[in-house]
Formats: sequence, structure tokens, C-alpha cells
Amino acid sequence: MQSFDLNNIWEHILQEAKKNMQHLPDALYLRVTSSLIPMSLESHSIHIGVMQTFVKNLIDQQPQISKALQDAITTVIGSHRDMVLFDFNQESVDTTFVDESLIDTPVVAPPMPLPPIVEEKAHQEEFYTPVYQDPVYIDRAPAPVEIPDEPMVTTPKKSTETTPTLQSDNVPVDLSLSNLNPAYRFDNYVTGNANRIPFGAAQNVAEFPGGDYNPLFIYGPSGLGKTHLMHAIGNAIKENHPHMKVMSITSENFMNIFVETLQRNQGKLFRNTFRNIDVLMIDDIQFLESRESTKTELFNTFNELLNNNKQIVLTSDTMPNDMEQFEDRLRSRFQAGYIATMENPDLETRIAIFRSLLEREYKKNRIIRIDNDSINYVALQFSENVRVLQGAFTKLIGTASIDQRLESIDLEYTKHALAGLVHTEEVNMVNIESIQNFVSSYFNIKKQDLLGKKRKAQFAFPRQIAMYLCRDMINESYPQIAAAFSRDHTTILHAYDKITKEIEKNEETKRMVAEIKQKLTTCG
Repeated sequence: MQSFDLNNIWEHILQEAKKNMQHLPDALYLRVTSSLIPMSLESHSIHIGVMQTFVKNLIDQQPQISKALQDAITTVIGSHRDMVLFDFNQESVDTTFVDESLIDTPVVAPPMPLPPIVEEKAHQEEFYTPVYQDPVYIDRAPAPVEIPDEPMVTTPKKSTETTPTLQSDNVPVDLSLSNLNPAYRFDNYVTGNANRIPFGAAQNVAEFPGGDYNPLFIYGPSGLGKTHLMHAIGNAIKENHPHMKVMSITSENFMNIFVETLQRNQGKLFRNTFRNIDVLMIDDIQFLESRESTKTELFNTFNELLNNNKQIVLTSDTMPNDMEQFEDRLRSRFQAGYIATMENPDLETRIAIFRSLLEREYKKNRIIRIDNDSINYVALQFSENVRVLQGAFTKLIGTASIDQRLESIDLEYTKHALAGLVHTEEVNMVNIESIQNFVSSYFNIKKQDLLGKKRKAQFAFPRQIAMYLCRDMINESYPQIAAAFSRDHTTILHAYDKITKEIEKNEETKRMVAEIKQKLTTCG
């Protein structure tokens, strides 16, 4: 096997391992995988070099890490290969099989060589950390508290949110009580094409409060995760900058505090409270009532904070230009920073969200077996927003639990359990067969030619597109796709890589794939 093939397969092993280790902290995954170098792939084993001793010990001592890697190897290769680890700092490693340029630390010439290598190990290309193209962009580290039933989008209930109380004429509100929900974090927020830009802007604010994205205005319809993202910013700032004072508040509570100060003639206290903080975050700013004095004080507070490089974060389901209840000078303040627009999640993201909800159930030690067709059906049928998707998930799992069907949820049962929630015409199901049928029709070729062995471009290119979509859209495993196309799994790996690169460099291919995706999910 050529070293290029080994590197290519290793990329996909890391990709699968990333999914298997979603329940572990992102930093741990990066620390482990960045220390590993593929050395050789043999008939019954894969040899992996480890650059740091403690990483090898960590893998050996933590079954959840070693199993995640071993399962990834089996999934990608299509058969079991023993994972053999070699510590470059302690093991006897035959350096003739490893290019020393791939290793940060020098490799000491070993007293003994490795066991004979079955496959030829030519010069290995420079190892690099792959950039993954899969739609799942989440690494869920354990949250410090139990994640609530709706971790991605639900705003805190008013009954649990406390309004900061005024203490005296001269003492401001206790800013340590910032009303941040500790379960709303970056590492349990599912991202995709619809919210990647807001997520990136939010992370930048968390790292550099008062920087380029100030004020940050997060806009989007209800149920897409604006509140979660805002609280994630606050929690990250509290961790990264513990000296900073963070105030998270709804527009309703902001107004209530201001009204209270007017009634008690404590305007100075209000100003001391809200102008001596480092980060002000107001949720649902569009609900601020049309009270002139409130908006005037808000405008003055904004000016004071911005002039002192303090961070402001706002969420709203209305764009600043459409906020007719606000005067121009306040709307212009909203627009002065960065407006990050959130849209309804695409199919890939909805599938990822569904799987993240399943993972939360696994953490409760619940055994749930649900087939891919059922997951795809729910993600296709409930596309209004994340909250609706979560409601469908809760309904399905709850009904299956009552019916004792948690370990055998198939498409027929899913449709039956969710029948009461489906109010629109049934959407087109997307699976391997439907992708094959549609791609054949789209390129005007026979399905037997799509699945056949002909290598002419008119058949090979559509075939590679179909293979790519089976992986990208519905996240089928490489062995499953290979079986459906009567190919070896390495052919599927090659097709996925080729189309991924074509999409990156060729606008026509990018447009074509996007069009096929759109039609697959909307056409009957």
C-alpha cells in the first residue's frame, strides 16, 4: 500500500474517531490525535506511532478513548485491524518506515527493529491535520450541570430568572449574579451552514470582548438558538476573563429595573449598575416597550459602554431597520457593530442535532436503537426550527419508551408515533436508493450505468457525486455505501475526497451539488 493511501485512510479514521469521541472535551481529542502518526497498515493490524508518552498511557488506560479509535479503524477499513501503539520516546522503532520530518521530537535509533512489515512502506508524505467536511461541527464536553431538555435553543423560563434587585441609593446591583445558564455553552452547541457565521462571531467576542464585533447583534427567528449562543458567550468570558463583570438580562427585566429606579428616584443607582460592567447582554431587545425614558437611558448606556470599549451583545427576531418603536439614533447603534444572521438549520445540521439529542439519552444509560431512515425522516419532516425538531424527538422517544420500542425504532414506527405532529404533506425520504435514483435522473443516465463498472466520465462523475451525497447528506458509513454501489470502501473514500475538493475549487460543481441537495429534499 502506498503511503499516500495510508495517509488518506488515516484522515478518515480521525474523522470517525472525532464522532466517536464527541462526548469528550474537544481539547482532549486534539491532544490525543495530534500526537499520533500512522506508520503501517498490515493484514491484521495498523501500527501507530505516539509522539508523547503520556498520550500513549492515556489511550492504554482510558477504554473510552482506545475504543473510539479502534471502532473508527474498523469502520473505515471495513474489517478489524488491531491497533498497535509505539511510543517514540520509549519503544524500539524502526525509523526506516517513518519519515523523521513527520515527528516534532527526534527519533532515537532503536536497538531492535519492529516485526517484519507485510506491506511496502514507501516514503510517507508530510502528515497534516485534516480539515473535515462533514456537517457535524460539535465536540460536546461534559457540562458542569445537567443539560436541560432543550439545550440548544430554549430561553430560560421567566420563573427561574431573577431580576437583579436594587440595594440602596449608592450601592449597585450585585453583578456576580449575571443570570447566565451554565448549561448553555459552545461545546454543546450544534453548528452548521445556517449558524456557522454567528457561532464564529460569538467565539471571537468570547475571546476578545470589546474587540471587532462590538456590539454583536444576533438576529434570527424564534427557536434557532440565539439565547443559547448569547449565554455561551457569557460563560466563556467568565472562564477566560474571570475579572470581568458580565450582565445577562432580558429586555423585560431591563425595563423593570429602570421603572423601579424611577419609582424610587434612584436614577444614579441605575447608571452605576449598568455603566460599570464589562459585558452587557440583552436578550430579545425587540420587546423593549416604547417608553421614551427607557430608550433614552438605553442609548446613553450604550454610548458609555462603547466609548469605554465594553462589550455589548443583543439578540432579536427583528432586524434593526424594522424596529419601528426605536428612534433612528438607537437603531443606528444596533447597526454600528456586527449583525450575525441565523437561519433555519439545513438537513445536515438537523441530522446532527437529532444525533446530539440521542447522545444525551445515551448519557442517561438509555439503550436506544433507531435506524438511519427514521433519523432522516424526522430531520426532513420537522424543518421549521430547532425547537420543533426537539419536540418531535421528545415525542418519539417518549412514545417509544411507553411502547417498549426504544431498541427497535424503525421508519414505520416513527411515522406512526409522530403522525399527530405532521401537519404538512409528507416530505421526500432521502436514503441511498433515493440518491441513486435522483442522480441517475439528474444526469440522464440509466441507474444500471450509475451502479455499473463503466469508467467513462459521463458515468464516473455522477457515480462519484452519488457516493459523496450518501456520505455528506445522510451520513451513511463507508462500508454501507460501498455495499450499495458494489464497490470497495476505498473507492468511496476516493470519491468523497475528490468531490469535496471539486466543490472547493469549482463553482459549477458546487452549484450542481447544492441544487441536487435542494431538489432531493423538496421533490417527491
